[in-house]
Amino acid sequence: MANNLFTELFSPAGKKVEKVEDMSVDEIKKEAYDRSDPVDFLKKAVDKIKDINKKRQVREILISEIKNKGKGVEYFLGYDSISEGLEPVYFWILDFLRNRPPAGLGFEVDKTKEDFEASVGSAFYGDIGSRATRMQEQAMKMLGTINTVVRSMINLIYDLKEFKIRLETYDELKSQDPDKKKAAKLGLKQVWLDNVDIKRGRGAIHSLSQQLNFVTIRDAFLYADSIKQVNSMDLNDRVKRILIPRLEEYQKWEEYSERELRKRFNIERSYLKSQVASLKLYADWTKPYLIAAQKLGMKDFKSPHIISVFNNMEIHLSMFGKKLINIQDMIDSRELPERAESNAKYYACVEVEIMFRSVPYGVRQSQTGVQYTQGGRSEAKIRSYVFKEDDLKYLKEQELFEGLELVDEIAGTALREIHDDLQEFIRDEKREEKKEKTTPIVKSIYQATKDLTVPIKDTIDIFRDLLKIELSDEFIESEMKKKAAGTAAGSAFTLYDVYKKAHGMLSW
Repeated sequence: MANNLFTELFSPAGKKVEKVEDMSVDEIKKEAYDRSDPVDFLKKAVDKIKDINKKRQVREILISEIKNKGKGVEYFLGYDSISEGLEPVYFWILDFLRNRPPAGLGFEVDKTKEDFEASVGSAFYGDIGSRATRMQEQAMKMLGTINTVVRSMINLIYDLKEFKIRLETYDELKSQDPDKKKAAKLGLKQVWLDNVDIKRGRGAIHSLSQQLNFVTIRDAFLYADSIKQVNSMDLNDRVKRILIPRLEEYQKWEEYSERELRKRFNIERSYLKSQVASLKLYADWTKPYLIAAQKLGMKDFKSPHIISVFNNMEIHLSMFGKKLINIQDMIDSRELPERAESNAKYYACVEVEIMFRSVPYGVRQSQTGVQYTQGGRSEAKIRSYVFKEDDLKYLKEQELFEGLELVDEIAGTALREIHDDLQEFIRDEKREEKKEKTTPIVKSIYQATKDLTVPIKDTIDIFRDLLKIELSDEFIESEMKKKAAGTAAGSAFTLYDVYKKAHGMLSW
């Protein structure tokens, strides 16, 4: 007991941790580094945090930790070219990474970051600001339409819930359970008395029993199920003459009301489906405007390169290339034995981060707007990485779609709270597939031959284990990881070296 208390109080794994939502970014970072697996803790933290800004900062820490695990070599390129813009640098690197050998490295390339900042006194700042304003205005108009559709859908869902409760009573009326059937019948009769018959005023059954001394008429109506049963009851003739047409009217109402209620339920459910389709369409129309407005928004790099009265800008770009390590190629090159097998997937990756500090040297007015010709200083960092498939997928999800939380919050998850209700009312009923059952004859043959095949199977397993002693999963994965690291490092150096040679720089 004392040891458990000591571990709970002083062990890093056993200490009490407050909720991630209540922790600051620095506290989350410190908590992650105190753990044996900071990546796993940060992944869970990103999923739990709801604040967009905090999630973005924690995501940056997570991406940095994942990259640090698989980081290899790094090379740096930097040169000034006042007469050359960023485009030739970017597209040369992109094409060389993507083209197949011998014209390139044969990587699958994605653009992962595209940020910029312009000085507030530049013409570029004003032009981009006006474009962003137009995108924002159009997005707000579309969001107003989306809000109208959402309100309509919420009203439809509440109507459908009420219809569903009413229809459950009609379903129980056809139940084989006599108690449920009786309760449903009494419930429908009460609905008829309170909503239909009450409109007769003093002639309603409620009024007759309370004001005109027809004391037995309400109980008799609730008890009787048919006109024949009314005739056999010990009642006054005056009560029977009133009760029989009322009971007949109720029976017709019961039939017609169910039919009409089901029809209206189906109509409103179909309308809800059309509203959901409309919402998806409006969301698809709105997202491009939101994304464009967000892309046109400038970042604050706090860079000394940006001076308010200068007419310049700074651009940060990054691209990420990956190449799958094929185990069959390693077998063919005799890096692994022929019997090697593995389900693990390792990727050789190369990331190129480009920083461009511009100085405009040409401005041209066209029908589409002002076009700027920019030159300046380009800096490129070329890094090699090795990632397993799971880490690479997570990295891609977090990094490629970084900055789109606002779009998802506004247009993509407007119906998160009523998602379950929507699924209940708009999903199509699927028939259950019948599973083929094993026949008794087949089952008996299998049981009879099972004992005979056990010795043979055990012998085969022994030989298979002997053959695989030297081909463990750990050994194969370590060789694949080494291959990926070598491929990534070699590709990074090739890109660095060939770029310098192609542009007349000093190389060795």
